Amino acid sequence: MLTLKPAKTSDKKSAGIKTAKKPAVNKKTASKSKAKKTVYIDFPKANSQVYCGHYCFRLGSLPSADWVRISINGGAWHDCRNANGYWWFDWWNFETGKFFANAIAIIDGEEVKSSTRKFKVIL
Repeated sequence: MLTLKPAKTSDKKSAGIKTAKKPAVNKKTASKSKAKKTVYIDFPKANSQVYCGHYCFRLGSLPSADWVRISINGGAWHDCRNANGYWWFDWWNFETGKFFANAIAIIDGEEVKSSTRKFKVIL
């Protein structure tokens, strides 16, 4: 009876076994595609209190966004302005109470949403 032995690694070519090559990975492209895109509300801080009749929200994005919008208490989306590496929104004519804000941004052609930021207004 004839017994067959498994081919040794050095015998793969002679045994007619083709091995798949690993695809080349561009480290710069791979790290860029894996980088998490995020938009965040920097100010007001979570559960902080706002004490005046005008407030300026400060938002950020990583990497830099094409545009950023903010919504307060689920209302209309408002465009933010870009200056000094942040996005800003001036808020006027609000009353005392509990509020929440959300932001959206377009980063590298993709819509990104922030987590909800809760805060209080005391006038």
